[in-house]
Amino acid sequence: MIEKYYNKFFAIIPARGNSKRIKNKNILLYKNKPLISYSIVAAQKSKFIKNVYVSSDSNKILNISKLFGAKTYKRPARLANDKTYKLQVIREFLKKIKVKEKFIVILQANSPEIKSKHINKCINHFIKFSRDEVISVDKNNNQDSAIRIIKKFKLFENNFGTHIGFAKTDLIDINEYSDYTKLLKNAKKK
Repeated sequence: MIEKYYNKFFAIIPARGNSKRIKNKNILLYKNKPLISYSIVAAQKSKFIKNVYVSSDSNKILNISKLFGAKTYKRPARLANDKTYKLQVIREFLKKIKVKEKFIVILQANSPEIKSKHINKCINHFIKFSRDEVISVDKNNNQDSAIRIIKKFKLFENNFGTHIGFAKTDLIDINEYSDYTKLLKNAKKK
C-alpha cells in the first residue's frame, strides 16, 4: 500500500544567499560538505521523492546544489530579503515550475543532521494519518523547521489547515553561531 506513494513527492529547499546572522549559512562546511548538501542527499535517498529542487537567489548556492544533483530555480531578487516568507518563495516556484507531484517536502538548507529516515518518518505519518501537512518537531515537541510535508494545493488556500500532524525528528537547525558550534561539538563526540 505504501509503495503507491513512491515517487509521488518532490522536495524543495529554499536557500537564500544573504543570511544575516551567519554569513553564507547554507553553504557553511560541516564534515567537509556544505550544509545544504545534507538536505539534498537525504531527499534523493527517499523512495517517496522523485525530484529535488533548490530555490535560491545565489548563483553560488545553485551551483553547489547542482553538484549534489539538485535541480535549481533562480529566485527573483524581490523574494530574497529578510521580510520574504517561505510560503511566498514556494508559491512563486510552483507558478514558474510545473511539477506533476501532488505532495511537497519542504526542507531546511541548514539542517545537516537530516537523513532520509527522518523524511520518510514524516511522510509515513502524513500517509498513515491522512494529514494535509506534517511538521517535524524536536524532543520537546517544538517545531525544528527541518521538514514540512504538505499537499501542493494547500499552499494556495487562504485558511489554516486543520489536519496537521507532527513527527519527532529532533534535528538541529543552524541559525546562530551557537547552533553551529553545538553541531561541531556533537560531531567530535561521535
